[in-house]
Amino acid sequence: MKISDLTVEQRIQRAHIQLMSHKKFCLFAGIFMLGKVEVSDSEKMTAMTNGKDVKYGRNFVTPLSSKQLNFLILHENMHKAFRHLKIWKHLHNEDHKLANQACDHVINLMIQDYDPNSEITSMPVGGCADPRFRGMDSSQVFKILKEEKKEGSGGDENGDGDGGFDEHDWEGAEEMSEEQSKELERKVDEALRQGIIMQKKRDPNGSGGDRILDGLLNPKINPYDLLREYMVSVCADREDSTWRRPNRRFLSQDIYMPSTYAEALGRIIIAVDTSGSIGGRELQEFFTEVAHICKSLQPEGIDLLYWDTKVCQHEFYNRDEIDNMITSTKPAGGGGTDVRSVSEWIRAGSNFVTPEVLLVFTDGYVGDVGDWSDMPPTVWVVNEWGDKNFSGPGKTIHI
Repeated sequence: MKISDLTVEQRIQRAHIQLMSHKKFCLFAGIFMLGKVEVSDSEKMTAMTNGKDVKYGRNFVTPLSSKQLNFLILHENMHKAFRHLKIWKHLHNEDHKLANQACDHVINLMIQDYDPNSEITSMPVGGCADPRFRGMDSSQVFKILKEEKKEGSGGDENGDGDGGFDEHDWEGAEEMSEEQSKELERKVDEALRQGIIMQKKRDPNGSGGDRILDGLLNPKINPYDLLREYMVSVCADREDSTWRRPNRRFLSQDIYMPSTYAEALGRIIIAVDTSGSIGGRELQEFFTEVAHICKSLQPEGIDLLYWDTKVCQHEFYNRDEIDNMITSTKPAGGGGTDVRSVSEWIRAGSNFVTPEVLLVFTDGYVGDVGDWSDMPPTVWVVNEWGDKNFSGPGKTIHI
Protein backbone atom coordinates (compact mmCIF):
# COMPACT_ATOMS: atom_id res chain seq x y z
CA MET A 1 0.00 0.00 0.00
CA LYS A 2 1.30 3.46 -0.92
CA ILE A 3 1.77 6.14 1.73
CA SER A 4 -0.75 8.29 -0.12
CA ASP A 5 -3.38 5.58 0.39
CA LEU A 6 -3.03 5.62 4.19
CA THR A 7 -5.26 7.67 6.45
CA VAL A 8 -3.69 10.18 8.82
CA GLU A 9 -4.43 7.81 11.70
CA GLN A 10 -2.63 4.98 9.90
CA ARG A 11 0.35 7.21 9.07
CA ILE A 12 0.71 8.23 12.71
CA GLN A 13 0.58 4.60 13.82
CA ARG A 14 3.16 3.67 11.19
CA ALA A 15 5.44 6.51 12.33
CA HIS A 16 5.21 5.37 15.97
CA ILE A 17 6.37 1.89 14.97
CA GLN A 18 9.24 3.25 12.89
CA LEU A 19 10.45 5.54 15.68
CA MET A 20 10.21 2.82 18.33
CA SER A 21 12.46 0.67 16.15
CA HIS A 22 15.14 3.36 15.83
CA LYS A 23 18.26 2.88 17.95
CA LYS A 24 18.07 6.42 19.32
CA PHE A 25 14.40 7.35 19.28
CA CYS A 26 13.30 4.10 20.93
CA LEU A 27 14.19 6.04 24.09
CA PHE A 28 10.75 7.65 23.80
CA ALA A 29 8.81 4.45 23.02
CA GLY A 30 7.07 4.44 26.40
CA ILE A 31 6.22 8.13 26.06
CA PHE A 32 4.37 7.40 22.79
CA MET A 33 2.08 5.06 24.74
CA LEU A 34 1.11 7.63 27.40
CA GLY A 35 -2.21 9.38 27.00
CA LYS A 36 -4.50 9.53 23.99
CA VAL A 37 -3.66 10.30 20.37
CA GLU A 38 -6.42 12.09 18.46
CA VAL A 39 -6.80 13.48 14.96
CA SER A 40 -8.82 16.67 14.71
CA ASP A 41 -10.74 17.82 11.65
CA SER A 42 -10.50 21.44 12.73
CA GLU A 43 -9.07 23.46 9.84
CA LYS A 44 -6.84 25.55 12.15
CA MET A 45 -5.44 22.66 14.21
CA THR A 46 -1.73 21.92 13.74
CA ALA A 47 -0.51 19.71 16.59
CA MET A 48 -0.51 20.11 20.35
CA THR A 49 -0.09 18.32 23.67
CA ASN A 50 -1.19 19.05 27.21
CA GLY A 51 1.72 16.99 28.53
CA LYS A 52 -0.22 13.74 28.33
CA ASP A 53 -2.53 13.62 25.31
CA VAL A 54 -1.59 14.62 21.75
CA LYS A 55 -3.81 16.05 19.03
CA TYR A 56 -2.88 16.30 15.35
CA GLY A 57 -4.72 18.35 12.76
CA ARG A 58 -5.73 16.26 9.76
CA ASN A 59 -5.24 19.11 7.30
CA PHE A 60 -1.85 19.92 8.84
CA VAL A 61 -0.51 16.36 8.77
CA THR A 62 -1.78 15.35 5.32
CA PRO A 63 0.80 17.27 3.22
CA LEU A 64 3.74 16.34 5.48
CA SER A 65 6.30 13.87 4.22
CA SER A 66 6.97 10.73 6.27
CA LYS A 67 10.15 12.29 7.66
CA GLN A 68 8.35 15.49 8.61
CA LEU A 69 5.61 13.51 10.35
CA ASN A 70 8.27 11.55 12.28
CA PHE A 71 9.80 14.85 13.37
CA LEU A 72 6.40 16.22 14.41
CA ILE A 73 5.55 13.15 16.48
CA LEU A 74 8.92 13.25 18.22
CA HIS A 75 8.47 16.95 18.87
CA GLU A 76 5.13 16.51 20.64
CA ASN A 77 6.29 13.52 22.66
CA MET A 78 9.49 15.23 23.76
CA HIS A 79 7.33 18.05 25.14
CA LYS A 80 5.71 15.30 27.20
CA ALA A 81 9.03 13.67 28.16
CA PHE A 82 10.55 16.94 29.36
CA ARG A 83 7.31 17.96 31.15
CA HIS A 84 7.64 21.35 29.51
CA LEU A 85 4.08 22.47 30.16
CA LYS A 86 4.50 21.84 33.89
CA ILE A 87 8.10 22.83 34.55
CA TRP A 88 8.15 26.00 32.47
CA LYS A 89 4.66 27.29 33.27
CA HIS A 90 6.17 30.39 34.89
CA LEU A 91 7.88 31.23 31.59
CA HIS A 92 4.56 30.92 29.78
CA ASN A 93 2.97 33.27 32.32
CA GLU A 94 5.70 35.81 31.67
CA ASP A 95 5.70 35.64 27.85
CA HIS A 96 3.83 32.76 26.23
CA LYS A 97 5.30 33.34 22.78
CA LEU A 98 8.91 33.29 23.96
CA ALA A 99 8.20 30.28 26.16
CA ASN A 100 6.85 28.38 23.14
CA GLN A 101 9.90 29.29 21.09
CA ALA A 102 12.36 28.42 23.86
CA CYS A 103 10.91 24.94 24.40
CA ASP A 104 10.80 24.32 20.64
CA HIS A 105 14.43 25.35 20.07
CA VAL A 106 15.58 22.83 22.69
CA ILE A 107 13.52 19.94 21.32
CA ASN A 108 14.18 20.53 17.63
CA LEU A 109 17.94 20.78 18.11
CA MET A 110 17.95 17.50 20.03
CA ILE A 111 16.02 15.73 17.27
CA GLN A 112 18.49 17.04 14.71
CA ASP A 113 21.43 15.92 16.86
CA TYR A 114 19.90 12.44 17.24
CA ASP A 115 19.39 12.20 13.46
CA PRO A 116 22.13 14.46 12.00
CA ASN A 117 21.86 13.05 8.49
CA SER A 118 18.05 13.30 8.42
CA GLU A 119 17.71 9.58 7.84
CA ILE A 120 14.19 9.37 9.23
CA THR A 121 13.30 12.92 10.33
CA SER A 122 12.99 16.31 8.69
CA MET A 123 11.80 19.43 10.49
CA PRO A 124 8.52 20.87 9.15
CA VAL A 125 8.57 24.41 7.80
CA GLY A 126 8.49 27.04 10.53
CA GLY A 127 10.40 25.15 13.19
CA CYS A 128 12.66 26.92 15.70
CA ALA A 129 16.18 25.46 15.77
CA ASP A 130 18.86 28.09 16.27
CA PRO A 131 22.21 26.24 16.67
CA ARG A 132 23.51 28.81 19.18
CA PHE A 133 21.05 27.34 21.71
CA ARG A 134 22.45 23.82 21.41
CA GLY A 135 22.99 22.26 24.85
CA MET A 136 20.84 24.81 26.69
CA ASP A 137 17.61 24.21 28.57
CA SER A 138 14.40 26.14 27.93
CA SER A 139 15.02 28.65 30.72
CA GLN A 140 18.42 29.62 29.34
CA VAL A 141 17.02 30.03 25.83
CA PHE A 142 14.07 32.05 27.17
CA LYS A 143 16.37 34.53 28.93
CA ILE A 144 18.34 35.15 25.73
CA LEU A 145 15.20 35.58 23.65
CA LYS A 146 13.76 37.93 26.26
CA GLU A 147 16.88 40.07 26.27
CA GLU A 148 16.91 40.21 22.48
CA LYS A 149 13.24 41.20 22.49
CA LYS A 150 14.05 44.11 24.82
CA GLU A 151 16.86 45.20 22.52
CA GLY A 152 14.60 44.91 19.49
CA SER A 153 16.85 42.36 17.79
CA GLY A 154 14.44 39.42 18.15
CA GLY A 155 11.98 38.43 15.46
CA ASP A 156 9.73 35.81 14.03
CA GLU A 157 12.01 34.64 11.30
CA ASN A 158 11.56 31.13 12.63
CA GLY A 159 7.98 30.00 12.85
CA ASP A 160 4.63 31.70 12.72
CA GLY A 161 3.35 34.51 14.88
CA ASP A 162 3.17 32.27 17.96
CA GLY A 163 6.57 30.67 17.47
CA GLY A 164 7.18 27.19 16.01
CA PHE A 165 5.03 25.01 13.80
CA ASP A 166 2.80 23.58 16.54
CA GLU A 167 0.61 24.81 19.38
CA HIS A 168 1.12 24.40 23.13
CA ASP A 169 -1.81 23.46 25.33
CA TRP A 170 -0.68 25.21 28.53
CA GLU A 171 -4.28 25.66 29.63
CA GLY A 172 -5.02 21.95 29.22
CA ALA A 173 -1.98 21.09 31.31
CA GLU A 174 -3.11 23.48 34.03
CA GLU A 175 -6.51 21.77 34.23
CA MET A 176 -4.86 18.64 35.64
CA SER A 177 -5.21 18.25 39.39
CA GLU A 178 -2.08 18.07 41.54
CA GLU A 179 -2.70 14.36 41.99
CA GLN A 180 -3.06 13.79 38.24
CA SER A 181 0.07 15.81 37.57
CA LYS A 182 2.14 13.80 40.05
CA GLU A 183 0.84 10.52 38.62
CA LEU A 184 1.75 11.67 35.10
CA GLU A 185 5.23 12.63 36.28
CA ARG A 186 5.67 9.16 37.76
CA LYS A 187 4.57 7.49 34.52
CA VAL A 188 6.86 9.70 32.43
CA ASP A 189 9.87 8.84 34.60
CA GLU A 190 9.01 5.15 34.42
CA ALA A 191 8.59 5.28 30.63
CA LEU A 192 11.95 6.98 30.20
CA ARG A 193 13.74 4.45 32.40
CA GLN A 194 12.27 1.68 30.27
CA GLY A 195 13.30 3.60 27.16
CA ILE A 196 16.91 3.86 28.33
CA ILE A 197 16.99 0.07 28.86
CA MET A 198 15.56 -0.47 25.38
CA GLN A 199 18.04 1.97 23.87
CA LYS A 200 20.97 0.16 25.46
CA LYS A 201 19.76 -3.13 24.00
CA ARG A 202 19.36 -1.69 20.49
CA ASP A 203 22.58 0.30 20.60
CA PRO A 204 25.04 -1.49 22.98
CA ASN A 205 27.91 0.78 21.96
CA GLY A 206 25.88 3.93 22.38
CA SER A 207 25.50 6.16 25.40
CA GLY A 208 22.25 4.60 26.58
CA GLY A 209 20.81 8.03 27.30
CA ASP A 210 22.77 11.21 26.70
CA ARG A 211 23.99 13.33 29.60
CA ILE A 212 22.26 16.29 28.00
CA LEU A 213 19.00 14.34 28.26
CA ASP A 214 19.51 13.91 32.00
CA GLY A 215 20.01 17.64 32.37
CA LEU A 216 16.92 18.50 30.36
CA LEU A 217 14.71 16.04 32.23
CA ASN A 218 15.89 17.42 35.57
CA PRO A 219 16.36 21.16 34.99
CA LYS A 220 17.47 23.42 37.80
CA ILE A 221 14.62 25.82 38.36
CA ASN A 222 15.27 29.08 40.15
CA PRO A 223 12.95 28.89 43.19
CA TYR A 224 12.49 32.64 43.06
CA ASP A 225 10.93 32.27 39.61
CA LEU A 226 8.28 30.12 41.28
CA LEU A 227 7.84 32.75 43.99
CA ARG A 228 7.40 35.44 41.34
CA GLU A 229 4.87 33.25 39.52
CA TYR A 230 2.83 32.81 42.70
CA MET A 231 2.82 36.52 43.51
CA VAL A 232 1.85 37.40 39.95
CA SER A 233 -1.02 34.92 40.17
CA VAL A 234 -2.24 36.70 43.29
CA CYS A 235 -2.12 40.00 41.41
CA ALA A 236 -4.00 38.46 38.48
CA ASP A 237 -6.99 37.80 40.70
CA ARG A 238 -7.41 41.53 41.14
CA GLU A 239 -9.19 43.89 38.79
CA ASP A 240 -7.21 44.86 35.70
CA SER A 241 -7.34 48.49 36.77
CA THR A 242 -8.68 50.64 39.55
CA TRP A 243 -9.61 54.30 39.94
CA ARG A 244 -9.06 54.08 43.69
CA ARG A 245 -5.35 54.63 43.18
CA PRO A 246 -4.58 57.04 40.33
CA ASN A 247 -1.75 56.17 37.96
CA ARG A 248 1.15 58.27 39.23
CA ARG A 249 2.86 58.40 35.84
CA PHE A 250 0.04 60.61 34.49
CA LEU A 251 -0.57 62.80 37.53
CA SER A 252 2.34 65.09 36.63
CA GLN A 253 0.47 65.86 33.40
CA ASP A 254 -2.75 66.63 35.32
CA ILE A 255 -4.31 63.51 33.79
CA TYR A 256 -6.30 61.25 36.10
CA MET A 257 -6.00 57.62 34.95
CA PRO A 258 -6.59 54.30 36.75
CA SER A 259 -3.63 52.26 37.94
CA THR A 260 -3.06 48.71 36.74
CA TYR A 261 -3.45 45.72 39.08
CA ALA A 262 0.33 45.59 39.65
CA GLU A 263 0.42 49.25 40.61
CA ALA A 264 -2.63 48.63 42.80
CA LEU A 265 -1.07 45.77 44.76
CA GLY A 266 -1.49 46.44 48.46
CA ARG A 267 0.87 45.69 51.31
CA ILE A 268 2.70 42.43 51.79
CA ILE A 269 4.37 40.90 54.84
CA ILE A 270 7.81 39.30 54.85
CA ALA A 271 8.30 37.31 58.06
CA VAL A 272 11.91 36.22 58.54
CA ASP A 273 12.92 33.43 60.93
CA THR A 274 15.83 34.75 63.02
CA SER A 275 16.01 31.87 65.48
CA GLY A 276 19.73 31.40 64.89
CA SER A 277 19.71 28.89 62.02
CA ILE A 278 19.46 31.43 59.20
CA GLY A 279 22.82 32.70 57.95
CA GLY A 280 23.72 36.14 56.65
CA ARG A 281 24.42 34.91 53.12
CA GLU A 282 20.99 33.34 52.88
CA LEU A 283 19.31 36.49 54.15
CA GLN A 284 21.17 38.61 51.61
CA GLU A 285 20.18 36.34 48.73
CA PHE A 286 16.59 36.23 49.92
CA PHE A 287 16.27 39.99 50.30
CA THR A 288 17.97 40.64 46.95
CA GLU A 289 15.58 38.37 45.07
CA VAL A 290 12.46 39.49 46.94
CA ALA A 291 13.35 43.16 46.51
CA HIS A 292 13.68 42.57 42.76
CA ILE A 293 10.31 40.81 42.62
CA CYS A 294 8.61 43.50 44.69
CA LYS A 295 10.12 46.25 42.57
CA SER A 296 8.50 44.76 39.48
CA LEU A 297 5.14 44.21 41.20
CA GLN A 298 5.16 47.60 42.95
CA PRO A 299 3.32 46.76 46.20
CA GLU A 300 1.99 49.62 48.26
CA GLY A 301 4.38 48.68 51.04
CA ILE A 302 6.30 45.90 52.77
CA ASP A 303 5.94 45.02 56.44
CA LEU A 304 9.15 43.23 57.40
CA LEU A 305 9.01 41.07 60.54
CA TYR A 306 11.86 39.32 62.37
CA TRP A 307 10.66 36.54 64.64
CA ASP A 308 11.88 33.70 66.85
CA THR A 309 9.47 32.88 69.70
CA LYS A 310 7.93 36.33 69.21
CA VAL A 311 8.02 39.11 66.64
CA CYS A 312 11.22 40.84 67.66
CA GLN A 313 11.14 43.68 65.16
CA HIS A 314 8.77 45.31 62.68
CA GLU A 315 10.00 47.53 59.85
CA PHE A 316 7.89 49.16 57.14
CA TYR A 317 9.04 50.12 53.64
CA ASN A 318 6.78 51.97 51.26
CA ARG A 319 6.86 51.56 47.50
CA ASP A 320 9.67 54.06 46.99
CA GLU A 321 11.89 52.55 49.69
CA ILE A 322 12.03 48.93 48.51
CA ASP A 323 15.49 49.38 46.97
CA ASN A 324 16.83 50.47 50.36
CA MET A 325 15.43 47.51 52.26
CA ILE A 326 18.57 45.37 51.87
CA THR A 327 20.97 47.97 53.25
CA SER A 328 18.79 49.60 55.88
CA THR A 329 17.16 46.61 57.57
CA LYS A 330 18.31 45.59 61.05
CA PRO A 331 17.62 41.90 61.83
CA ALA A 332 16.70 41.06 65.42
CA GLY A 333 16.12 37.84 67.33
CA GLY A 334 18.19 34.74 68.00
CA GLY A 335 16.07 32.78 70.47
CA GLY A 336 13.88 29.73 69.99
CA THR A 337 11.36 29.15 67.21
CA ASP A 338 7.60 29.58 67.25
CA VAL A 339 6.01 30.59 63.95
CA ARG A 340 2.66 31.04 65.65
CA SER A 341 4.04 34.37 66.83
CA VAL A 342 3.64 35.62 63.25
CA SER A 343 -0.05 34.72 62.93
CA GLU A 344 -0.71 36.10 66.40
CA TRP A 345 1.00 39.38 65.48
CA ILE A 346 -1.11 39.71 62.33
CA ARG A 347 -4.33 39.00 64.20
CA ALA A 348 -3.44 41.52 66.89
CA GLY A 349 -2.67 44.32 64.43
CA SER A 350 -5.89 46.32 64.77
CA ASN A 351 -4.26 49.31 63.04
CA PHE A 352 -2.74 47.11 60.39
CA VAL A 353 -3.89 46.81 56.77
CA THR A 354 -4.60 43.20 55.74
CA PRO A 355 -1.72 42.09 53.49
CA GLU A 356 -2.10 40.70 49.97
CA VAL A 357 0.63 38.08 50.42
CA LEU A 358 2.60 36.70 53.37
CA LEU A 359 6.14 35.40 52.75
CA VAL A 360 7.66 33.33 55.55
CA PHE A 361 11.40 32.74 55.22
CA THR A 362 12.49 29.87 57.49
CA ASP A 363 14.42 26.63 57.82
CA GLY A 364 11.16 24.71 58.30
CA TYR A 365 11.93 23.63 61.86
CA VAL A 366 9.08 25.68 63.27
CA GLY A 367 7.14 23.21 65.42
CA ASP A 368 3.37 23.57 65.49
CA VAL A 369 2.14 26.00 62.84
CA GLY A 370 -1.21 26.36 64.58
CA ASP A 371 -4.35 27.72 62.96
CA TRP A 372 -3.45 29.39 59.67
CA SER A 373 -6.96 29.39 58.15
CA ASP A 374 -7.48 33.13 58.55
CA MET A 375 -4.03 34.11 57.25
CA PRO A 376 -3.48 35.79 53.84
CA PRO A 377 -2.15 33.72 50.89
CA THR A 378 1.16 32.39 52.23
CA VAL A 379 4.43 31.30 50.64
CA TRP A 380 6.88 29.41 52.84
CA VAL A 381 10.44 29.80 51.52
CA VAL A 382 12.60 27.10 53.12
CA ASN A 383 16.37 27.60 53.04
CA GLU A 384 18.94 25.18 51.62
CA TRP A 385 19.74 23.45 54.91
CA GLY A 386 16.16 23.43 56.12
CA ASP A 387 13.70 20.62 56.69
CA LYS A 388 13.20 19.11 53.22
CA ASN A 389 9.96 17.48 54.39
CA PHE A 390 8.39 20.71 55.59
CA SER A 391 5.26 21.88 53.81
CA GLY A 392 3.31 24.76 55.30
CA PRO A 393 -0.29 25.82 54.70
CA GLY A 394 -0.31 27.58 51.35
CA LYS A 395 2.61 27.21 48.92
CA THR A 396 6.03 25.92 49.96
CA ILE A 397 9.22 26.58 47.99
CA HIS A 398 12.49 24.86 48.90
CA ILE A 399 15.67 26.66 47.91
